[in-house]
Amino acid sequence: MNLYVNIKMDRNQIKKALSEKGYDFSMLAEVMERSPSLVSKVAARQAKSRLIANAIAKVLGRDIREIFPDVVEYHHPKATNNSEREQRKDQLAKLLKAK
Repeated sequence: MNLYVNIKMDRNQIKKALSEKGYDFSMLAEVMERSPSLVSKVAARQAKSRLIANAIAKVLGRDIREIFPDVVEYHHPKATNNSEREQRKDQLAKLLKAK
C-alpha cells in the first residue's frame, strides 16, 4: 500500500514550500551546480533527476515518495558506489538464473 499517492506536490506547491523555508529554485540550482530551468522542470515532472528530487525532499524535510509519488524511479535506492553496484549486479544475475 502506497501511503503517498494522494499527497503529490505539484511544481507550485514545491516552489511555495521552498519559499517558506527561505529558498527558491535558483538557489537550489546554484548550490547543486545545475540550471534553475532543470530544477523547475524536475518539480514540474518535465524532467527526471534523482539528485535534484532528493535535494528538494531533503530541504523540505520530507520523504521523496511524498513529494514525487508519481515518479517510481525515485522510490528505489540507487547504488551509490562501485561495490554496491557490483553487489546489485550479482543479486540480479542470481535472480535471473534462478528457476
